[in-house]
Amino acid sequence: MLKSKHNINTGALLRAHIQKNRILKSVLGSAINRNGLAVNEYMKNESIQTGILIDICYALKHNFFKDIANQLPDDFTTTNPTDRSLISEKDQLIAQLQEENKVLKIQNEVLIRMKK
Repeated sequence: MLKSKHNINTGALLRAHIQKNRILKSVLGSAINRNGLAVNEYMKNESIQTGILIDICYALKHNFFKDIANQLPDDFTTTNPTDRSLISEKDQLIAQLQEENKVLKIQNEVLIRMKK
């Protein structure tokens, strides 16, 4: 299997978390409907399928995806709810300013006509 030059070792992330928090592999295995040997293999592998990693995240209540994301460059884009809400706020502000602009244009036209 060809490895990416940008690989993030998810097995190492998992192993570090399990060791730091003294989690029993058999307990984690039971929580994700696998045995302790499977968990041992996940810790040895450099990559883990996302479906399995999601199960592990829920079982351990730890966001490994965020750990992975934190290792990516800061200039990478995301599409998370916070970003969308910022866009929504900006869209609302733009709409409000456009409405104010219309009102001011009308008021300006009225003042110009009154001067004539």
